[in-house]
Amino acid sequence: MVNWSHRFQDPIPMPDGGTIRTIGEAAEYATSLPAKVGKTEPWQCAAKVLQEAAEHGGPFVFMARINFYRAVYGDTPPPIGNPKSKKSHTWRKRRLARDR
Repeated sequence: MVNWSHRFQDPIPMPDGGTIRTIGEAAEYATSLPAKVGKTEPWQCAAKVLQEAAEHGGPFVFMARINFYRAVYGDTPPPIGNPKSKKSHTWRKRRLARDR
């Protein structure tokens, strides 16, 4: 019996701001991709493991999360925080009263 409602242990944050919580949501996202993107090796692998997770559950759900995450983000992890908004601290010498 195929059960697409298995939940991921941790939801997957998506680049567009949404979150994927179940293997069914992940499968819908994967099938909505353009054919050129969907036929790439990472997405084919993710689709295969999502199907196995729906059929068997258990550790396949964990593996499906990992493969889906890699298909979305690639091998490089997403940045932590917002590095563009961080302003670097500029260290300056204090001015003495006599130098003002």
